Amino acid sequence: MEQILIRKLLPVVHDILRKMATGDSGNDILMVAAIDIGTTYSGYAYSFRGEYEKDKLNIDANQIWNAGSQSLLSLKTPTCILINQDTKKFVSFGFEAENAYRNAILDKKADMYYFFDKFKMVLHENDNISKDMEIGDVRGNMFPAIEVFALAIGALTKSLIDHIKKQKVEIQYNNEIKWVLTVPAIWNDKAKEFMRISAVKAGIRADRLVIALEPEVASIYCQHLPKNKITAVSDEFSVADGINYLVVDLGGGTVDITAHHKINMDNLEELSRASGGACGGTTVDKEFLNLFECIVGKKVMKYLRQEHTVEYMNLMRTFETIKRKINSTPEHDKKINFTVPLIELDLLCQRFLEKDFKTAILEFSEEEDTEVEDDGTEQQGSESSQHAKKQTIKKGQISLVGSQMRVDEVIMSSLFDTACTNIVMEISNVLQNLERTNLKTFLLVGGFSESPLIQEIIRQNFPDINIISPEDPVLAVLKGAVLFGHKPDFITSRFTRHTYGRRIRPLFDESQHDPKKRVTGEDGNRCRDVFESFMKINKKVPLDTVVTLDYHTVDSNQTSVSVAIYCTYKDKTDYVDDEGCKKLAEFSVPIPDPSGQRRYVDVEIKFGMATLDMTATERQTGEKTQHHCSL
Repeated sequence: MEQILIRKLLPVVHDILRKMATGDSGNDILMVAAIDIGTTYSGYAYSFRGEYEKDKLNIDANQIWNAGSQSLLSLKTPTCILINQDTKKFVSFGFEAENAYRNAILDKKADMYYFFDKFKMVLHENDNISKDMEIGDVRGNMFPAIEVFALAIGALTKSLIDHIKKQKVEIQYNNEIKWVLTVPAIWNDKAKEFMRISAVKAGIRADRLVIALEPEVASIYCQHLPKNKITAVSDEFSVADGINYLVVDLGGGTVDITAHHKINMDNLEELSRASGGACGGTTVDKEFLNLFECIVGKKVMKYLRQEHTVEYMNLMRTFETIKRKINSTPEHDKKINFTVPLIELDLLCQRFLEKDFKTAILEFSEEEDTEVEDDGTEQQGSESSQHAKKQTIKKGQISLVGSQMRVDEVIMSSLFDTACTNIVMEISNVLQNLERTNLKTFLLVGGFSESPLIQEIIRQNFPDINIISPEDPVLAVLKGAVLFGHKPDFITSRFTRHTYGRRIRPLFDESQHDPKKRVTGEDGNRCRDVFESFMKINKKVPLDTVVTLDYHTVDSNQTSVSVAIYCTYKDKTDYVDDEGCKKLAEFSVPIPDPSGQRRYVDVEIKFGMATLDMTATERQTGEKTQHHCSL
């Protein structure tokens, strides 16, 4: 009787597991909310199911965030968080965190807090992501990374819920909201899994959570925009069915590039796997800091960030505004003026250089044709960066008048050189793989895409391409994520980012196996750590493609079967410990009532979504368990 009941329930359980992957549990979802933790800025957007069915673009972005002391209103808030050092509890996020930390510094209580900003890039730059890893705050104090991300996600979800409550909307916040969390498409599976775990830790139900890829959802958003909401070089352009185009998501930290084919209004398919790199807007920020370090040295700028953090961030925010206005054809006699934290720079220059900031600038500008490496160090005796490119600063091109720093527009424009070179290279690499797709359109989205210099550089390097962009490129990812939450099968197929395989222990074959891998088992010699591929890199897979792997016990009375999934960027790998091969997941499937009889386990791995879903079934009992990446 019990076995019959289990067999009847199996299809139901399988359907539930499928829906968990998309956060879809039926008609009880009344609202979709999207969270975007950006490198520089973060925010949220949402729409109700009833409104979506009437007008898909009726999407509310988060309320206007108030910068407080700066009297600045913004649709996004800075990605920074303040945490109490004693209690390890959340204090504030975004502009509020900046203002609270400013007060803590003035009250000489900064040591009571952790203050993190622009922490997202740690997941792109780290190859060894784990639940236990720690990251340093602005003063170098270490704290668990997963706590930082979870508290940041929790801050945004709470802000959204508080905003909804003010509208007196009746909704069960734990049950009737589907949450969509955006991540760069070029991130590896462990980084995406880290974000999923962080969101669950923040209080979001796992079966109400969807991970979405940023360039994909921005592309989805633009499909629904009317023609007058898209800027284009040609007035004849339209996002027509059958068109192929490149999505270039120019964000704060990364540039995400993917190619799409529009099937119809409600469906897209990938033409190649996502590509890109860490050449977003913060690349230009680093060059800006390098310029300052050349003038006053790295120590002054280090302590400006650590001891006068808010003033440092105000300087960087000022530059954020400036860099969106810098043109690709700068005028040689034109100056760009901006306010610097003069009092703080004077104090630090006196402390470390025994002169004030103005004198440091005068001495620097009096040197004829000073050569500066693009990592911001002076030529004499300094280490240059891996891609160092000498930049010549001529006499009089940088000066100080009061608290206003004046820099030639030519110098400011040159800060974009590294980013532009890398962006053009990344786009060219993708196009080389798409020679036969008749691709004539680029869709630019993301905050960095608003830069007229970046737009012009892309036009100059790809003159035959039509460049288009939505009128609100900063919010394209957030709003597209909401649309994706309502219709998670919008992308009908994707290309695999890796070659995927499993670790197996086949019978040892002297003609092909490494003798060092030989192990002895009950049934003879076997070879350990063999990589058996089951999905190749850069393969087109339709949505919900399932690969089934069968496992079995090899020893008598074996109590569990070990499943280990690996991935690599190579087409072929022999062993799981070969260079470039990374463990993606490892788990044990229990074997109830073990005996001398061979027992079987089926592992289903679903491809085609933004993340991998794995379901293991012990064949004799039908017991199922779901698994994700191991961190």
